[in-house]
Amino acid sequence: MAEQGVEQGMQSRYMFLLLWASQGNTGPSAFWLLLYLISSPKALGAVRAEVDRILRETGQEAKAGAPPIELTRDMLLRTLVLDSAVDESLRMTAAPMLVRAVLEDTSLQMADGREYWLRKGDRVALFPYLSAHMDPEIHPQPHTFQFDRFLQADGSSRKTDFYKGGKRLKYYNMPWGAGVSMCPGRFFAVNELKQFVFLMLSYFEFELVNPEEEIPPIDCSRWALGTIHPTRDIQFKYRLRF
Repeated sequence: MAEQGVEQGMQSRYMFLLLWASQGNTGPSAFWLLLYLISSPKALGAVRAEVDRILRETGQEAKAGAPPIELTRDMLLRTLVLDSAVDESLRMTAAPMLVRAVLEDTSLQMADGREYWLRKGDRVALFPYLSAHMDPEIHPQPHTFQFDRFLQADGSSRKTDFYKGGKRLKYYNMPWGAGVSMCPGRFFAVNELKQFVFLMLSYFEFELVNPEEEIPPIDCSRWALGTIHPTRDIQFKYRLRF
C-alpha cells in the first residue's frame, strides 16, 4: 500500500477496519445462520440435502478415511437453498444505517404518500431493517425464519420479485447497504458464511441442548452498526456424522 502513496497511519486504519468488519459482523452472522438452521429441522434438512447432493456430484464424501473435502467456487455457486438461507438470516439480523448527503434541494416521496423536502447540505439516514426487512407487506411474517423466502417456488432460481403497494421493489433486502456505497466486501463475506455452513453440515450433526429454548432476543444497542448481536449464548451439541 505504501507504493501507492498510502500513508502508514491510513494503512493502520484500513487494517483495523478489516479486523472490525470480520469480527464484528461475519462472526455474529455465522452464529445466527447456524442457529436458525439448527432450530428448524426442515431448513436444516433442506440445506444438508443440497450439500450432500453437491458432494456426490463432485465425487466427494465426508466419511472416515475419505480425503478432506475440496470446496470450490463452482460448488458454492450451486447452493441455491443455502443462498436463500443466508439472505434470510441476514434480512433478520443485519441492521446497517445508510447515510446519504443531499447534494441539491430535492423531495423524498414515501411509500405511504408523505413527502419530505430536503435541503442541499442535509444528511439523510435510512434504516432498512425497519423500512424493508421487517415490513410484513414485503416479507410476510417477517419475524419468522423462512429458509426458502428468497427461492422460487419450484426451487429453480433465486426469487427477486418483492412488492410494496403493488410496485416491484429494487431494494427489498439491504444487509450490505445500497447503491455505489454498497459494501465492497459482501462477496467475500457471503462466501465465508457459505463455506463455514457447507463444511460444518458436511462433517457434523447438531442438536440444541434445550430444543424448546427460544431464539435469543437481539441486542438493540447494535442497531445501525451492522449485524445485530444476540443477548445471550445458546448451548448446543455436535458430533461427527461418521
